[in-house]
Amino acid sequence: MLRLSELGQHLKEIREQNNITLDDLQRTTKIQKRYLIAIEEGHYDRLPGQFYARAFIKTYAESIGLDPEELFDQFKSELPNPKQETVQLPSRTKRSNISARPTKRSKSQPVLTTILTIVILAIIAVVTTIIIQNYLAADGAEQPDMNQNVEGDFYETDDEDSDVNEEDEGNEDELVEEEPEPEPDPIELNFVETQGITSLYELTGALFDHVRIEMDGTSYIDIQNGLGRTLYMSDTGEDIEFDFSEEEELIFNFGRSTDVQLFIDDQLVDFPTDSVHQKIHITIIDFEE
Repeated sequence: MLRLSELGQHLKEIREQNNITLDDLQRTTKIQKRYLIAIEEGHYDRLPGQFYARAFIKTYAESIGLDPEELFDQFKSELPNPKQETVQLPSRTKRSNISARPTKRSKSQPVLTTILTIVILAIIAVVTTIIIQNYLAADGAEQPDMNQNVEGDFYETDDEDSDVNEEDEGNEDELVEEEPEPEPDPIELNFVETQGITSLYELTGALFDHVRIEMDGTSYIDIQNGLGRTLYMSDTGEDIEFDFSEEEELIFNFGRSTDVQLFIDDQLVDFPTDSVHQKIHITIIDFEE
């Protein structure tokens, strides 16, 4: 029967055969070096939890060219079982460095907006009517007595002059028309280059306030900002949405990119390579606070 350390020893041998150091692996996987050593030595109790142990081992295997599914099948009796442990996430006060959570769209917001607009227009109409009535009542102009005979000469209005006046009024109405509001700048997501398993993009015309990940299967997902701070990490198969509007640089780490679709403001991000393990690094080049 396999000992607990044989899985770690197997990973270490493949890593050394590929001339990959622990420092190289730390930069590639974003997993701390002490956790990588714990995996190789079989000390899973040093990892944050059994759930993260499987995720870390999966990322380790993919980074050195191994198929994690075959590895898990070979060492299934030795791997920690995440179902036996409930991951206790830190409280909200302890996660002040995490700036985004999955957001849910509100279906009632458009209806409330429409009702509020109608109420405001009705109030404006009532106030305008009251102001006009008060102005006419305070004008004090004498109204002619319809019972008295009015003497004077009456002149017929020239039809041509009336037509000219109507044309002038029409021109004034055309001048009063409001100019259309300028359209917002288009959103552009430009591919720059690929370095190893990392593809670089530049984003203009949008923020990270509408980030969506759609899943066709199960994949390890790790999202960090430009300072290396982890914003989200999970091994999931469900669609998720985020609001990262305070960030200007994001790094998406996908363990199985073939089962993932990434959208930035409803724009699909292409994965330039056929590698299973891929990273997408996006930088906003016109970011404003």
